[in-house]
Amino acid sequence: MEYAEILQDHPFLIRTLKLTLPFAIVAAEVTFLYFFLDPTSFLIVIGLMVAYILSPAGKETVIPAGIFLGIPWWLMAGSIMMIDIETALFMGWNFDLALKIPVLGRIMESFIEKSDAFIKEQPWVKNLYFTGIAVIVMMPVMGSGGIRGTIIGNLLGMQKIPLFLAIVSGAFIGCFGIALAAVFLQELFIQSILLRSEEHTSEL
Repeated sequence: MEYAEILQDHPFLIRTLKLTLPFAIVAAEVTFLYFFLDPTSFLIVIGLMVAYILSPAGKETVIPAGIFLGIPWWLMAGSIMMIDIETALFMGWNFDLALKIPVLGRIMESFIEKSDAFIKEQPWVKNLYFTGIAVIVMMPVMGSGGIRGTIIGNLLGMQKIPLFLAIVSGAFIGCFGIALAAVFLQELFIQSILLRSEEHTSEL
């Protein structure tokens, strides 16, 4: 209780924590990857994580790409899931501040306009609420599900904790679902090549 009162009396400290904690989690994730992976695999994962945030690439692109390049499926899925969680934390805690940042603010305003149009075109999102946000984050569309889910959740007036839990649920199901599907397709492809090779050998 004393800690809560201290934080309430120091809004600058609260803002600092909200700004720095998501980046601290990112730093911890990158540090783990650096020591866990070999240099080549580390660069592949970091490159795909950056592509997921900055480019039109979505989960359905970066996760299979990492797996096909030799990254363990669970690590690739977990890394992208963490991006959704980290962006959701930053956006959820600093939404008002992010709108004031020149370049990011314009991007967010564009996101808000598109999200508002999406909600009007897809009324099921309002009806499903928590599940709707989870489904939106799960959906293999371009950009971070954490950013997209936070913006739509704010437009729907969701409370921060249910919104964050919905994003985490959607990120987990979406990322690991895509990873498992990619592994399945990869194994089918390998088995097909081996089968053709055996057939060709038997013909000789």
